[in-house]
Amino acid sequence: MTTLMSEHFDAPGCSRDVHALAAAGERAGDVLAGRTVWCAMALPGASRWAERLRTRMDGAGPGVAAAPLKVTVGDQLRRLAERVDVLLAGVSRGQGARPASEPGLGPAEQELYAEGARDSDDLVGDAVGTGDIFVAHDALSAIVADAIRERGAHAIWSVRADGSSPAAMSRALDFLGRFTNGVDAYVLTWLERDVRGDVIERVAAVMPSAGLVSAKEFPTRLPGEEPRRLAWRMALAEIVRSDRGECVGGTLHPRPSVAAR
Repeated sequence: MTTLMSEHFDAPGCSRDVHALAAAGERAGDVLAGRTVWCAMALPGASRWAERLRTRMDGAGPGVAAAPLKVTVGDQLRRLAERVDVLLAGVSRGQGARPASEPGLGPAEQELYAEGARDSDDLVGDAVGTGDIFVAHDALSAIVADAIRERGAHAIWSVRADGSSPAAMSRALDFLGRFTNGVDAYVLTWLERDVRGDVIERVAAVMPSAGLVSAKEFPTRLPGEEPRRLAWRMALAEIVRSDRGECVGGTLHPRPSVAAR
């Protein structure tokens, strides 16, 4: 059974709301304290998303650092990964973005990806350590998840699939499934309108082994970057707390929380 925890942020209406948001940020900071958040990318088009996360997470708590991490591979694997990434995102993220044709994902492509997965520990380098948080931003950096977990770090995949068709996304995920078993959690972001017509941004942390989905949402009309920064910090903190939990023969109960409205 999957448990959904959802919190809504809005413009603080009173001092109590301000304190509730500040306390939520402090709790997330305490969980993240002393860790490094590695914003990983292997494809050029993912660099801006990795940089956005770096700015959101740097200084998120006592001793928290955020840094970019480039996963370097050969040209042949990189070109294949770019094609797979197109299926996930719907359009190319690089310069001159355009719709892409369906790439072939047969035995030859599987073997090429398998080679990269076997070498994943070498692809990461020595920087990531125990307790760190590794966030992959594309379909190639996600294949090092097994190596990340073996080091005692948290392996997270930030999936941006808002422009893809369900069929294309399903095909890409089916292909990647055998190479991303080490992923502890997924973070998904998307926009949609609520019943009042407001555009709402959602940041959801999905933790399969714990049977838990933790979603944060806020209206995009709120000024500044702070709501988004808080949502991401809380999402990663929830992953650190819960991603390795097992949900077998029982039910997870969400922690009580106060949502500022």
